[in-house]
Amino acid sequence: MARLVLVAFLFLLSWTMTEGQVSRDFGRTVRDVVPLDEKDAEEFLAQFLSSRGGLDSILDASLIHYPRNGKKESVPVRIFSGWAGQTLLLRVEIASDGVDPDQRFLFRGGKDPAGWGWSSGGSVEILEASRLFQPLVPGMDLTAFDLTAPYLDWVDVTYEGAERVSNSPSHWFRFEPPAEWVPALELGGVSSVRVALDARFDAPVQVEYLGNNDEVVRVLEVRSFKKISETWIVRRLEAFDERTRDRTELRVEDADVELRLPLEVFQSEALNGDISL
Repeated sequence: MARLVLVAFLFLLSWTMTEGQVSRDFGRTVRDVVPLDEKDAEEFLAQFLSSRGGLDSILDASLIHYPRNGKKESVPVRIFSGWAGQTLLLRVEIASDGVDPDQRFLFRGGKDPAGWGWSSGGSVEILEASRLFQPLVPGMDLTAFDLTAPYLDWVDVTYEGAERVSNSPSHWFRFEPPAEWVPALELGGVSSVRVALDARFDAPVQVEYLGNNDEVVRVLEVRSFKKISETWIVRRLEAFDERTRDRTELRVEDADVELRLPLEVFQSEALNGDISL
């Protein structure tokens, strides 16, 4: 069996796929998908959500920013992912000089998301809720909200039909925020979130952040995949801001998957130092 570790919007889900399925370009050449009825849509989404969880992973990657006007910028990052049941845990290390981490973050997804941060020379701090919507690296359009996808635990969900998305037959689901999320989302001009799931593999293909008039303000899209041993990972994830026309790419260069990492990797008090693996 080959495994697909989908870093789609970095909630790092795993699906089991046969080698034959993988070789067919992840379903991008199959016929158009048939819309689901209400019952089948509920079951399809429930199956996807229940698939969250699994072992740990380490991704070595680069954040690459392509402004509409200006020069390209690149910053190396290392991402450790793990799970507490179906709750995602992410440790993100950023090396602004390209060598040693000068920022580390720990994010907890799920129904009760939280974040902690450390900067060189400082102490570990609890991040305010608004910080989860700010870029991990100033000027680059990728946030903790993008990586942890807490909207998947919002209960107000509507099936919005089927279409091909990035050449994949997909089902669209719209997630409406609970009241406590609205003030923070409004700061970013977001009112709801739409997710396109591949109809064959229950895998995310694209995420759209919608404004007050249902206009698309930001898009996250899987651009390519890479095989590590018997595991497929997302190689390129792109965030595109429809308002500024800037885009930021998370490009994975290497990965260790199906790991069991030490507990301290996902402990906030360990953010101020290196960890032994």
